[in-house]
Amino acid sequence: MAATPDLSDRDIRVLALVADGHSNAEIAAETGWSEHTVRNTLHDLMTRLGVRNRAHAAAYAVRNGFI
Repeated sequence: MAATPDLSDRDIRVLALVADGHSNAEIAAETGWSEHTVRNTLHDLMTRLGVRNRAHAAAYAVRNGFI
């Protein structure tokens, strides 16, 4: 895995919503962002965290105390 990255409030909010089981559409509705922005944010997060998928990203965030 990658070194622990600096996460913005926006990143942490998205990770928390993913961990709560929300879909991209639900995250977009909750945040007021477009689904495209949510997808891009998740892709960027997964790349920076060095994880394979949403579940892995959520688990990583929980294990490392981000959420």
